[in-house]
Order: sequence, then C-alpha cells, then structure tokens
Amino acid sequence: MLHVKLPPTFPAERQYICGVVLGEFLGLDYRIEVMERGDVAIGQDDGRELRLADVFFQTPGDQWLKAGSLPVRPLERWALPGTVFQPTVPVLYGRQYYEVAAGQITLGLDIFGSLFFLLTRYEDVVLRAAGESAASLAVQEGYADRPLADEYVEILWRALQTLWPGLTRRERVGRVLLTHDVINPTSGGYTGTVVHTAGDLVKRGSPLLAVRRLAGSVRALSGHPEADVANTFDLIMDLAETYGLKSEFYLRTDSADASPVGLPWMRGLLRRIAERGHAVGLAASSAAGQDPERLRQEVGLLAAVVERAGLRQGAWGGRQQGLRWDPSASWAAWASAGLDFDSSIGWTDRNGFRSGTCREYPVFDLARRRPLALRERPLIATDAAVLESKRVPPEEAAKELPRLRERCRLVGGDFVLQWRNDRLASRREREIFVQVLRGL
Repeated sequence: MLHVKLPPTFPAERQYICGVVLGEFLGLDYRIEVMERGDVAIGQDDGRELRLADVFFQTPGDQWLKAGSLPVRPLERWALPGTVFQPTVPVLYGRQYYEVAAGQITLGLDIFGSLFFLLTRYEDVVLRAAGESAASLAVQEGYADRPLADEYVEILWRALQTLWPGLTRRERVGRVLLTHDVINPTSGGYTGTVVHTAGDLVKRGSPLLAVRRLAGSVRALSGHPEADVANTFDLIMDLAETYGLKSEFYLRTDSADASPVGLPWMRGLLRRIAERGHAVGLAASSAAGQDPERLRQEVGLLAAVVERAGLRQGAWGGRQQGLRWDPSASWAAWASAGLDFDSSIGWTDRNGFRSGTCREYPVFDLARRRPLALRERPLIATDAAVLESKRVPPEEAAKELPRLRERCRLVGGDFVLQWRNDRLASRREREIFVQVLRGL
C-alpha cells in the first residue's frame, strides 16, 4: 500500500489524477493523506519516499483556466530515468532537479499536475481550441508524435521501482482499434451524387471514379444499394478480418436524409455487422456536442435502429463528426446521454497524441470540477491526415502509422484509427488502406 501525501489545494482534481495514474494506469493500491506541504510525497511503511514537485496545482484560483496558468515556453528538456522514445523529455511543469539519496528520490518533474493538464485537455479549454493542431502546444513544441503523458507515467514507475523493487504494476497489452465514421453511408440522393461527383473531378482528379459513382448511384437509387461506391462496409469487414481486427462503425443519426439508418438495407447491414462480431456507435452532430438534449435524441434514434436490427453489444460510444469536440461541454453531454466512451480527442489535420496518451482513461469535467462516468479512447490517426497530407504524398504519410502504432505498443496503449467508408471509393484509397492495415 502506497501512502500519497498531497497539499490541500484542488482536492477533486488531485484525487482524480491520482486515481487515473496510480489506480488505473499502474494498478497500485494507495491511500491519500492531505496536509500542508509544498510537494507530493509517495511512501510506504518502510520509511522510503518519493518526493515530486508540485507546481500546476499551486496555480492561484484567479488564474485557473486562464492563459497565465499554461506552461511557459519554450519548454525545457530534461534527461530523466524512464524516458522511452528520446534521451530527453519535454517538461510542462516542474523545477529542474533529480536527487537520489538513501531511501529517498526527489524529482523536480510535476508528474501529477502535468498529467492532469494533458488528459483533461486543459489547454483546449483555455484556448477554446477545436480539432486543428496548429495552436496545440504539442505541435508547437515538437512532441505531437510521442505520448508524453505515458512517458511521464513510465518515469514515475521507474522511480517507484527503484525505491521498491518488489512493486508490481498492472500489465496491459495494447490494441489496434479500427473505427469508421459513417457520415455518408452512400453517395446520397441526386444532389449528394452531383456534389460527390464534382469532388471526384475537381478535388480528386479522377474522371473514372466520377463515372463509377454516377453509374453506382443510379443503380442504388433503383434498389441496388450495394452498387454505390460509398457502400464499402463488407469490404471493410473483410479486410479487418484478414488482419485479425474488428471494426466499429459510427453512424450519423442527426438527419434521416443524410443517414438512412432506418432503411431495410441498413438494417440488413447492421445484422451482418453483429453476426460478424463487429460493432456500431454514434457519429454525433456538431451541435449535439454542446446540446445534451439533442445528443440524447441522436442516441435514442441509434438505439431504436440497432434494437430493431437485433444488435447487442457491451459498450456504446463514438465520436463527434469532424472531431468538433467542445472542450467545455462535449464530455458532459456524452456522459449525460448514457454513452460509455468518446473517441474524439485527436486532430483533424495530423496524426499523433493530442491528449498525450494512447491509453483509454476516465474523463474529468473541468467546468464542474468532477469526474464523469465516461471514458476517452484517444484517436491517434485518421484517413484525412493520410489522404490529405500537405507534407508528403498519401503513400508516404501512411508509412508514419506503423511508427505511431509501435509507440503505442511500447507503453501498452491502443492505436485507434479512423477511416471513413466513403474514403475507399477509389482504387488508390483502397490500396493505401490495405497498406495501413498491413503495417499495423
């Protein structure tokens, strides 16, 4: 049993992050003692002790959730025992010292405060940031492609194990989670087909795809939905199963016209998804992330559709369409709608670790200062960041994903990939998708 001695400021926040880091991530037994002190101490009855800097939770109350409480740039880089990916680690909060004495380690890195900052997306609440990466501290400071929160956990674990070699942690084998936002289950009606065909010609530069889309849409509108080029669901399941994976399809239910989830062919698809052991979830509208009642309506429609299809599964979740996650409202709305998990914390324009972790974790409502009955599954990579990369050709961008997957594996985390069904219409898109799956 570890004894964790904490200062009295921000008690709810401290209890939450101790529970996530010590209880959930490391699987350790601990108890908290609150007392007046200037650092955090972790000890046992043998008198040995780890002392950690306490900086973030010493923020004055009038500066909480204000720009003045953000990390000071440029960030320092320290060489610390336990770093995983590079010799040094960026420091969000702390004072530069690391001392080892008889029965005691003193570490200047504010591990708990920094982890709270990362996991709660504190920065996004302060800056009102959306899904773009440009304003992110991780991008500006060059650590977007490394799970910094998980590295901090490894540094903490190395210090604990140095003091107590017999201590054991919870071991976890990371997963590859293949998800698909079904924003356009087909090319749409006449208007949608015209819009998508224009995109084939102008944006994608593929007259052949435009012809295939028009021909497939005509057949789909005459009662053959399998002919639509966006109807790639069985192909996705075939490929997932080839590589030993399962797919989760997040369905849009905010508009009956945009997402014909109640049509007979969609009910048949849902039954096939269930029979093959795959899963479904919700692609929530942008407005629903700020409107709990609207989100509940969308969840209710999804529940009704899947019940009619006879689909049963354990956990229900999904993500915000376009990753339009509101840092002040979306998690609370998802929790109040009774969903089990969200997977919106990623970037729309690049791959990487927006919340600093690839581990699933319980979330905390910064506005109401309380944990929520909801879990976050951080999104690591998307089709948009591969197919619309402005840095390199899509085939080269796809080669980055196995490296990110390996980083997830090294810290026992999950590699969550999002690839839309309508991003497999062309031969090139399908080839890139297969390249990605093969690399994972």
